[in-house]
Amino acid sequence: MMILRNCVFFFVAAALVYSKPIQNVDLAAVNTFLTNLAASDVRTDSLVTLNYQNMASKKSPDHDNAKDPLFTTVDKSVLGSNAYITIANLMPFFNYDSDTAVPTSADYASAVKDFLDNFIASDAVKQAWTFLQAQGVSTSDPIDFRQQLYNLWFLPYARNQALGSCGFKSVFVGEATGTVVNRFANWVGFYIQENAGKFNYHGWFTKLNGIAIDLQFVAGSDEDLETSFLLNSSPTFEFAAYTVAALTNTQPSILIQGEEIDIQAPTLSVNKATVLDKVVISFGSSSKATTKHAGSGTTKHNGGSTDAALQTLVDKMWGDDQDRPSATQVTMNWGEHISGKTGTKGANLFTTVDESIFTKKQYADLITTYTQDLFTADVCKAEPAMGGFRKQYLQGVFNTFTATPMFASAFAYLQSINYKETSNLTNFKTKVLWPLWFGTYTRCKGPLGSSGWEHVFSGEIKSNEVDGQHDWVRYYTEQKADKMVYDGYYTHDENLIGTFQYKWNGALKPKGGFFTGTSPAFDFSILSVCALAHGNGGNCHFKVTNYPITVTSYLQDCGDGSGTCLATAYPG
Repeated sequence: MMILRNCVFFFVAAALVYSKPIQNVDLAAVNTFLTNLAASDVRTDSLVTLNYQNMASKKSPDHDNAKDPLFTTVDKSVLGSNAYITIANLMPFFNYDSDTAVPTSADYASAVKDFLDNFIASDAVKQAWTFLQAQGVSTSDPIDFRQQLYNLWFLPYARNQALGSCGFKSVFVGEATGTVVNRFANWVGFYIQENAGKFNYHGWFTKLNGIAIDLQFVAGSDEDLETSFLLNSSPTFEFAAYTVAALTNTQPSILIQGEEIDIQAPTLSVNKATVLDKVVISFGSSSKATTKHAGSGTTKHNGGSTDAALQTLVDKMWGDDQDRPSATQVTMNWGEHISGKTGTKGANLFTTVDESIFTKKQYADLITTYTQDLFTADVCKAEPAMGGFRKQYLQGVFNTFTATPMFASAFAYLQSINYKETSNLTNFKTKVLWPLWFGTYTRCKGPLGSSGWEHVFSGEIKSNEVDGQHDWVRYYTEQKADKMVYDGYYTHDENLIGTFQYKWNGALKPKGGFFTGTSPAFDFSILSVCALAHGNGGNCHFKVTNYPITVTSYLQDCGDGSGTCLATAYPG
């Protein structure tokens, strides 16, 4: 067996091909087998304490919305198990970088041997092997089966030049391309690395308490925007389940404690050996369904508001918004429908704007903040202190927006749900609303270079990409100053709302959007309500003139200690 383990390190790198075994495997049989296997799994629910904390931000991994680790405690009986020990012993041999070769040392080969010895002897893998034989995808020869498992989980292969990938690394350790971790799928591996200070948990997107989680984390300088994995399942069950999914070339849907979990374990073919590419766990649904077409707009199917009081609020705000532009005051040219970063400069997004609308107080006060150049677009540069004329201008537009009938209705809604500090409008504006929009924080792990107001109403630039900028007045004034290059649209609902691609001062906004048929004070009011009452995700659903709208928003602690800040809020 030592010869077998050592010789595989000399495989010549070959072109990777996604393997499609010609098998007649019954998916229903796979689902039933894995569901039964899960039912007999020795889980760790009572032995592990989790601290989910806040939802993560999809906008940027710089937003650490979970100050504490995901795992609070893991019982010593788990840490002392043979499966845990063999996984932990393999961890130090790996580097996240897919271009750093998998090791070939004798110590590494010994750790691999210990892992396979332990896992092959487990009940879960024994049952999986019997099932795989019955399905005709494995033999009854134990040496052949061991080689099959070695190839699937430990055979090194190259995604680029170096033999820097293997199944174990992609699932248990994590694999990064550039600075993005794009493969990882195991809770034990997460705990080991979080406990060692290598993983920094940033919050969750979706979760089935104690069963599965979809989350965000940072591994040193490498970031993971979104990863899912099971919780409290034994490592031997996961190893067996992913092996079955991979070797049967199926995408099983199984039940774990009554919850449906979908498993994908795509494989690659390397010199006729089947190797594991990655494992993807999915469950539930965290995004709305959108049907896009290249006509005059987009039909969205999110069902409108699930909060009747919120819909009543929006209807009243819409009726009270006498400052919104009429169809004749603003005309638009949506141009070409695009997909991806393929747009080319066309006509301007705004064809005509009747600028007499800008004499209304809310527009005039907002535009003053633009002409006075109160913000630094570069998020990695600290914002000026809040004082003097700068505060005077921003306090002015803040007071104007909060004096509108739209905001009065929004505040009444927040009072009706007993939101904090709403017993008194002055206190609410001082303790909640001002920090929400003007408290500062960092998007660059250092300088306090961002705020909710700057992000939403002015716009920011990070790494030569536009961040935020969700106000039509800002876009128009910058277009008029010849700072905007419009590429084309992804979606739009008449002239009410749209998403599109453009460049601002040479920085790309791959996909941005905003209301185009509302007043800024309407936007400020509904975005405030959505962030405070329905925040941390795309959870704020309502209709405007029968068009379904979803506002996505995220909150985070203010870096200046003023309270809770708005990380982002935008309609779509």
